[in-house]
Amino acid sequence: MESNKDDNNSRPKRKKVSISDLPACVLAVIMSLLSLEDSIRASAVCKAWHEAAKSVAVVQKYLWVVSIPLCGNSIDLFDPLQRKKYTMNLPKTGLTDFCYSKDGWLLIRKSCSLEFLFFNPYSRKLISLPEYDLKFHEIAFSSAPTSETCTLVTLNPISEYIVAIGTFYHGATEWITTTFQCCLAFDPNILSNLVYTNNRFYCFTSGGVLFEFDPASRTLKQKAWKDVIFPEIRNNEFSYRPKKLYLMEHKGELILMYTYGSEKPVVYKLVSSKWEEMSSTLDGLTIFASMWCSETRIDVLGMKDSVYFPKYGVHNNMQCVSYSYDDARYYPGQPNQLYSDGNLWIDPPPFLK
Repeated sequence: MESNKDDNNSRPKRKKVSISDLPACVLAVIMSLLSLEDSIRASAVCKAWHEAAKSVAVVQKYLWVVSIPLCGNSIDLFDPLQRKKYTMNLPKTGLTDFCYSKDGWLLIRKSCSLEFLFFNPYSRKLISLPEYDLKFHEIAFSSAPTSETCTLVTLNPISEYIVAIGTFYHGATEWITTTFQCCLAFDPNILSNLVYTNNRFYCFTSGGVLFEFDPASRTLKQKAWKDVIFPEIRNNEFSYRPKKLYLMEHKGELILMYTYGSEKPVVYKLVSSKWEEMSSTLDGLTIFASMWCSETRIDVLGMKDSVYFPKYGVHNNMQCVSYSYDDARYYPGQPNQLYSDGNLWIDPPPFLK
């Protein structure tokens, strides 16, 4: 009996093995078989699983459409190239209004409320913000809310020459609102979305005025441009002004686009302090335009030299509305409306980049 007891004590103890200790090759096979929803959940389990999800990723440089259905407590994600739609639950009820998207984060407002929230649909992280009790026309943030450099800005034209700008800084407990007296007229009816680049927020109006706001010093500059032309289109004795202005940046340079209903989008690029029209080509760019925020990508296979709008399902066709500069036409057909008010563009899941 003594001998048996000694033999048992001398045996090495078995190490407890968890599912996170599976070989990387086995994890990769498992991840490749998962749906998008399950891949998102699995990649959040631990570092090993996240790396396995990235290892089977498909390189995607283009953006996805994100929308909130009319009923329920969920969001829809739509892949414009694969033409696949995925539905994910929201962590809170009553989140009905998308306001902005950047770096995979959404800025959402609760319906009939002053409450704003940052939400990342892939990490499922939610960040609350102090209430903002003023009206705003445009809103944007500079970087992911987890970054110490994140700044949130709202713009509200009070009159033709007065504009109020609200600013919220990372780590702050309240908003700061500053009212500016403008020397150039501010057209409150037709203006672009806000865009952040080179440590400034920019907005362009149909009057040809570019507004530049420095959040560090909370100063506002204006500049009038005569080389951007917004001609009136006349049809059956009616005149039409631009329906929507879209402002975006590419490698620090501003790009402006405007549309007249379903006419061809007109694109300008700010080069050496001069706006130049990109009339026949977009130089390999893909523009992802939406009412609240617009972005660009370069050399996207199958989407180059095109403008994409976050509207799909036209004529029961699961295809985003787009305009091809190469083909000089809209797809899947001439749309009655280019944008959907509640839809935005968002980065694809991080393990699909």
